[in-house]
Amino acid sequence: MSLRIRPISVAFVVLGMSLLIGSSGDPGLLLVLDREHFELHARDLRDGVEGPTLRVSLGSPSHRTPAGRYPIYEVVRDPGWNPGPDARALGATKLSPSSDGPLGVAKLPFGPGGFAVHGGANPLLLGKPVSLGCVRTLNEDLLALLDWMDRRSALEGVVPQPDGEQHQQVARRVQILVR
Repeated sequence: MSLRIRPISVAFVVLGMSLLIGSSGDPGLLLVLDREHFELHARDLRDGVEGPTLRVSLGSPSHRTPAGRYPIYEVVRDPGWNPGPDARALGATKLSPSSDGPLGVAKLPFGPGGFAVHGGANPLLLGKPVSLGCVRTLNEDLLALLDWMDRRSALEGVVPQPDGEQHQQVARRVQILVR
Protein backbone atom coordinates (compact mmCIF):
# COMPACT_ATOMS: atom_id res chain seq x y z
CA MET A 1 0.00 0.00 0.00
CA SER A 2 1.45 3.37 -0.95
CA LEU A 3 0.85 6.62 0.83
CA ARG A 4 -0.40 9.43 -1.37
CA ILE A 5 0.19 12.98 -0.19
CA ARG A 6 -2.29 15.44 -1.55
CA PRO A 7 -1.14 18.97 -2.41
CA ILE A 8 -3.88 20.42 -0.21
CA SER A 9 -2.53 18.47 2.80
CA VAL A 10 0.95 19.86 2.24
CA ALA A 11 -0.50 23.38 2.04
CA PHE A 12 -2.21 22.95 5.42
CA VAL A 13 1.02 21.69 7.02
CA VAL A 14 2.98 24.64 5.62
CA LEU A 15 0.29 27.09 6.77
CA GLY A 16 0.21 25.53 10.24
CA MET A 17 3.98 25.73 10.63
CA SER A 18 4.03 29.39 9.56
CA LEU A 19 1.35 30.20 12.13
CA LEU A 20 3.41 28.50 14.85
CA ILE A 21 6.60 30.46 14.17
CA GLY A 22 4.98 33.58 12.76
CA SER A 23 4.41 34.46 9.15
CA SER A 24 7.65 36.41 9.03
CA GLY A 25 9.67 33.46 10.30
CA ASP A 26 11.04 35.76 13.03
CA PRO A 27 12.08 33.68 16.06
CA GLY A 28 11.93 36.85 18.21
CA LEU A 29 13.76 37.75 21.39
CA LEU A 30 14.84 35.37 24.11
CA LEU A 31 15.48 36.37 27.71
CA VAL A 32 17.44 33.67 29.52
CA LEU A 33 17.22 33.74 33.30
CA ASP A 34 20.21 31.95 34.80
CA ARG A 35 19.03 31.22 38.34
CA GLU A 36 22.41 29.83 39.39
CA HIS A 37 24.25 33.07 38.57
CA PHE A 38 21.37 35.51 39.21
CA GLU A 39 21.55 36.97 35.70
CA LEU A 40 19.09 37.73 32.93
CA HIS A 41 20.60 37.67 29.42
CA ALA A 42 18.83 39.10 26.35
CA ARG A 43 19.37 37.97 22.76
CA ASP A 44 17.69 38.69 19.44
CA LEU A 45 17.33 35.26 17.83
CA ARG A 46 16.76 36.76 14.38
CA ASP A 47 20.36 37.94 14.01
CA GLY A 48 22.12 36.83 17.20
CA VAL A 49 22.56 40.35 18.58
CA GLU A 50 23.18 40.25 22.32
CA GLY A 51 21.24 42.58 24.56
CA PRO A 52 21.98 43.71 28.08
CA THR A 53 22.72 41.35 30.95
CA LEU A 54 20.90 42.25 34.15
CA ARG A 55 21.87 41.28 37.69
CA VAL A 56 18.74 40.06 39.50
CA SER A 57 17.25 38.79 42.73
CA LEU A 58 15.04 35.70 42.59
CA GLY A 59 12.46 33.82 44.58
CA SER A 60 13.40 32.54 48.00
CA PRO A 61 13.78 28.80 48.65
CA SER A 62 10.16 28.68 49.86
CA HIS A 63 8.90 30.76 46.90
CA ARG A 64 11.08 29.67 43.97
CA THR A 65 11.01 31.41 40.62
CA PRO A 66 9.46 28.75 38.36
CA ALA A 67 11.65 27.04 35.76
CA GLY A 68 10.36 26.77 32.20
CA ARG A 69 9.86 28.69 28.98
CA TYR A 70 7.16 31.35 29.04
CA PRO A 71 5.87 33.90 26.53
CA ILE A 72 5.89 37.58 27.39
CA TYR A 73 3.00 39.45 25.81
CA GLU A 74 3.30 42.92 27.28
CA VAL A 75 5.28 45.44 29.29
CA VAL A 76 3.50 47.37 32.02
CA ARG A 77 5.13 50.70 32.85
CA ASP A 78 4.33 52.45 36.15
CA PRO A 79 2.69 49.26 37.42
CA GLY A 80 0.25 49.16 40.28
CA TRP A 81 0.72 46.43 42.85
CA ASN A 82 -1.95 44.06 44.07
CA PRO A 83 -0.15 41.72 46.48
CA GLY A 84 -0.89 38.03 46.41
CA PRO A 85 -1.91 35.98 49.45
CA ASP A 86 1.65 35.48 50.73
CA ALA A 87 2.47 39.19 50.58
CA ARG A 88 -0.91 40.10 52.15
CA ALA A 89 -0.17 37.67 54.98
CA LEU A 90 2.98 39.70 55.62
CA GLY A 91 0.94 42.92 55.80
CA ALA A 92 1.23 44.21 52.23
CA THR A 93 -1.62 46.28 50.78
CA LYS A 94 -2.61 47.29 47.24
CA LEU A 95 -0.73 50.26 45.79
CA SER A 96 -1.73 52.60 42.95
CA PRO A 97 0.27 52.65 39.70
CA SER A 98 3.60 54.41 40.09
CA SER A 99 7.24 54.09 39.11
CA ASP A 100 8.05 54.39 42.84
CA GLY A 101 6.17 51.26 43.95
CA PRO A 102 7.63 47.86 44.82
CA LEU A 103 7.59 46.83 41.14
CA GLY A 104 9.64 49.85 40.11
CA VAL A 105 9.39 51.47 36.70
CA ALA A 106 7.98 48.46 34.82
CA LYS A 107 7.13 44.77 34.83
CA LEU A 108 7.15 42.00 32.23
CA PRO A 109 4.56 39.44 33.39
CA PHE A 110 5.26 35.77 32.63
CA GLY A 111 4.17 32.30 33.60
CA PRO A 112 1.57 31.12 36.06
CA GLY A 113 0.71 32.85 39.31
CA GLY A 114 1.50 36.48 38.50
CA PHE A 115 5.28 36.17 38.21
CA ALA A 116 7.15 39.02 36.51
CA VAL A 117 10.52 40.51 35.78
CA HIS A 118 10.30 43.93 37.39
CA GLY A 119 12.28 46.87 38.67
CA GLY A 120 12.45 48.20 42.19
CA ALA A 121 15.25 45.93 43.42
CA ASN A 122 17.36 46.86 46.40
CA PRO A 123 20.97 46.91 45.09
CA LEU A 124 22.16 45.15 48.25
CA LEU A 125 19.86 42.19 47.54
CA LEU A 126 20.88 41.53 43.93
CA GLY A 127 22.29 38.03 43.57
CA LYS A 128 20.16 36.70 46.41
CA PRO A 129 17.01 34.55 46.59
CA VAL A 130 14.75 36.95 48.50
CA SER A 131 11.51 37.53 46.55
CA LEU A 132 8.16 35.77 46.58
CA GLY A 133 9.05 34.32 43.16
CA CYS A 134 9.41 37.38 40.95
CA VAL A 135 12.63 38.45 39.25
CA ARG A 136 13.79 41.83 40.59
CA THR A 137 16.33 44.12 38.99
CA LEU A 138 17.40 47.73 39.22
CA ASN A 139 15.12 50.28 37.56
CA GLU A 140 17.92 51.63 35.36
CA ASP A 141 18.85 48.11 34.21
CA LEU A 142 15.25 47.28 33.36
CA LEU A 143 14.93 50.54 31.42
CA ALA A 144 18.10 49.61 29.49
CA LEU A 145 16.51 46.25 28.59
CA LEU A 146 13.27 47.91 27.49
CA ASP A 147 15.21 50.45 25.43
CA TRP A 148 17.12 47.60 23.74
CA MET A 149 13.82 45.75 23.08
CA ASP A 150 12.39 48.93 21.56
CA ARG A 151 15.45 49.38 19.30
CA ARG A 152 14.98 45.74 18.19
CA SER A 153 11.36 46.62 17.15
CA ALA A 154 9.96 44.26 19.78
CA LEU A 155 7.59 46.74 21.46
CA GLU A 156 4.53 48.58 20.21
CA GLY A 157 3.62 52.07 21.37
CA VAL A 158 2.70 52.91 24.96
CA VAL A 159 -1.04 52.91 25.67
CA PRO A 160 -2.08 54.78 28.84
CA GLN A 161 -4.68 52.96 30.94
CA PRO A 162 -7.46 54.60 32.97
CA ASP A 163 -5.83 53.49 36.24
CA GLY A 164 -2.50 55.17 35.40
CA GLU A 165 -0.54 52.16 34.18
CA GLN A 166 0.97 52.31 30.70
CA HIS A 167 0.85 49.11 28.64
CA GLN A 168 2.98 48.09 25.66
CA GLN A 169 2.17 44.98 23.68
CA VAL A 170 5.06 43.07 22.18
CA ALA A 171 5.40 43.48 18.41
CA ARG A 172 7.67 40.46 18.00
CA ARG A 173 7.76 37.12 19.78
CA VAL A 174 9.38 37.48 23.22
CA GLN A 175 10.04 34.55 25.54
CA ILE A 176 11.76 34.05 28.86
CA LEU A 177 13.62 30.82 29.53
CA VAL A 178 14.05 30.26 33.25
CA ARG A 179 16.68 27.64 33.96
